[in-house]
Amino acid sequence: MEKPVLDGVRLYRGMSMLARWRAQRSGEATFTRLEDAPRDRRGEKRRIAHLKWGKALDCADRFLCECVLSNRTRGGACLRLARNITLPQKFQLYDDDSDEIFDAQVIWRRGGEIGCRLSLTPRTDKARVARRMRERYYAL
Repeated sequence: MEKPVLDGVRLYRGMSMLARWRAQRSGEATFTRLEDAPRDRRGEKRRIAHLKWGKALDCADRFLCECVLSNRTRGGACLRLARNITLPQKFQLYDDDSDEIFDAQVIWRRGGEIGCRLSLTPRTDKARVARRMRERYYAL
């Protein structure tokens, strides 16, 4: 009869901190399986957007806050706000790089970081607002 190569305790998601601590202090090896790792729930692959700036606008085209687009897909974006403000659930995002305005909806928020869903096509009726956002004094 063969002895097991490694005797261990499996740590799994949802295990209490006390149970994890006891398992690790027991002197046995502890391990987790790759299948137990949190799953990525994104619908599309993210593209990292290095130093791409944008501006958050309310639905009445008023400037709210500048932001950095940390990653972006066709249908969503992760924004880092320049100021820690509360954005409305629905807002508009002006992308400085593409010079386009998209309808946006807040999906999640962690401190100054916001995940939002973007409209698939930019707003074509907002050319005047986009021109104003390109100018030097857009927030006045």
